[in-house]
Amino acid sequence: MTKSFQKSHLVIRDHSYVAGTSEKPEVKVFVQTNSRRKPLREDYLLSNQDVWMKWNDGPIVAKSKLLSWHTGSFSNGNINNLRELCLGTNLFGLNEYWKTVADKIDGYYAVILLSDESWLDEPIYPNARSFGSSWVYLDTIDKTKEWLTHDNTLLQKDKNQEGRSIPKGLRFDVLRRDNYTCKYCGAKAPNVQLHVDHIIPWKIVKKHEFNNLVTACQPCNSGKSDKII
Repeated sequence: MTKSFQKSHLVIRDHSYVAGTSEKPEVKVFVQTNSRRKPLREDYLLSNQDVWMKWNDGPIVAKSKLLSWHTGSFSNGNINNLRELCLGTNLFGLNEYWKTVADKIDGYYAVILLSDESWLDEPIYPNARSFGSSWVYLDTIDKTKEWLTHDNTLLQKDKNQEGRSIPKGLRFDVLRRDNYTCKYCGAKAPNVQLHVDHIIPWKIVKKHEFNNLVTACQPCNSGKSDKII
């Protein structure tokens, strides 16, 4: 008997604002807002569906289960009800993020709560692309294959990336190794924006090596510049 097709979802995240460790990453909440329309289709959501997490412009690195969702609207910049739905997560305390939401003045929101987070042993480099949306419905077999099929050419392109920019897969490995914590001052995401820094400056080594890379918050990285500490 052929196994029935199970719909799933994919969410595209900014690595700078996802906190956690390699054992227990915090991917348990996702907030989507829109000034003109409801940001998600509730009729596409079912509890216990798989939700894959992809770094923005990078690979798919984690998977979780859809636990529950809450939708509504806000007006006059009052986002208290929306923010309270995120109580107990690191996102709740991220004032910079909530200011950007309140600045929309009026809009619609969806808060997705997730469970059973786990990192993939090997990231998936899909050839598929999202055109503007941070939430992708994997509601057909073809779309699911397109997003969840590993493209080895993209992996090799990432690994062989030249120039000062650090390959995205390598940046993910460093952030996970360092438990999303600045190794200079101890600040953690999502309270600060995290970068990956060369310990011995790039202009000296001209290459990207795992042991010469370290997680640094934006203030520490900017203050260090090209000096060897």
